[in-house]
Amino acid sequence: MSFKGQFNWIQSMRQGGRKAISFTLTCTNLFKSETFDAAIIDSTGQQQPMLFSQLSLGAKKSFRFDMDTVGWDWCQGDTFAVLDKNGQMGKDNKWTLNIHVPAPGECRDCHGTHKCKLCNGTGIATNNYTHEISSCEVCHGTGICQTCYVPFRNVANSTSTFQSNTNTGYGYNSPSVDSSNQEAAKQRKIAALRQRIQELQAKVERADWDERMMKLRGTDISSRRVYMSQVNLKYQYESQLTELQYKLQQLENL
Repeated sequence: MSFKGQFNWIQSMRQGGRKAISFTLTCTNLFKSETFDAAIIDSTGQQQPMLFSQLSLGAKKSFRFDMDTVGWDWCQGDTFAVLDKNGQMGKDNKWTLNIHVPAPGECRDCHGTHKCKLCNGTGIATNNYTHEISSCEVCHGTGICQTCYVPFRNVANSTSTFQSNTNTGYGYNSPSVDSSNQEAAKQRKIAALRQRIQELQAKVERADWDERMMKLRGTDISSRRVYMSQVNLKYQYESQLTELQYKLQQLENL
């Protein structure tokens, strides 16, 4: 099989225009098409692999795999692989997303804060003349600096324990110490999630208030684009809030 794979940045329409990753697979044959199975694999193991069966790709043709086309939100370490006849990944025809992560303070725009320089991390843009509120046109409501943004998948329980090796005596850790470290790490993550949830709840309440004010002023009719931008901003906040609440619930139940 002859393929070429490439990762690219795109503006994801399904995600309100925010910056996202797309993977393009191209058949490099001059005349012959290829029929194959493929998979997208999450490096953290949190998501089930996305499998594709009996794809047919013409000579010099390409397929795109991303949130807009197949519903996969690429994150650092995720892999696209063309599978062999046994449904396994071979050494060839697999591509892993590995984006350069800027060192602390290296970003020319946020200098390490990871906040969008236009909205200062709020995700909201305000027109100083009309006082209308809309989603930030640079970060599309995420509040994240788009210059140094690298998509990572949050891991609910990333603390790993080095297993003891009773044959050699190396790598032994006291179970009580491991347990204490894991619990402390868990509580830190829970506290961070609760803080982020509180911040998002405040943003949702503000966005809901602004939406109602827009309706009272007739903005939903006079300036439909601005109004829908506000509705989209509220939706993004609510989606993020639901995701974080789910992660918090999963972490607290561990």
